[in-house]
Amino acid sequence: MKQLNRKSFAACLAVALLCACGLALAANEPANVAGTWKISVSGGAGNAEQTIVLRQEGNKITGTFKGPRQSGPLEGTVDGKNISFHVSTRVPLDYKGTVEGDSMKGTMTGNGKTGDWTAARAN
Repeated sequence: MKQLNRKSFAACLAVALLCACGLALAANEPANVAGTWKISVSGGAGNAEQTIVLRQEGNKITGTFKGPRQSGPLEGTVDGKNISFHVSTRVPLDYKGTVEGDSMKGTMTGNGKTGDWTAARAN
């Protein structure tokens, strides 16, 4: 009987560890950010409405940026729910934030100024 209990305990422990590892791997998968997003920026960097179109391959993102006064390419990464990207425009912009489903939020810097941004996936 003791031998059976040890085997059962070992089997249960192995299953629990496999499940925990699977959940940890799923938590680190990059959020899906591919598509068109409408961004609102406010703060020291000014107020603006912008649009980004993102392409995603794993955790790497590329795309295009269009703001009221400049546009250009962007590139960055998604690590789990964390996103960061650099926009190559006349005044370079850097965005960092988090993704929650069809919305994002964070901070951006450009020309020595900082602002807050929120984004919603466009339909």
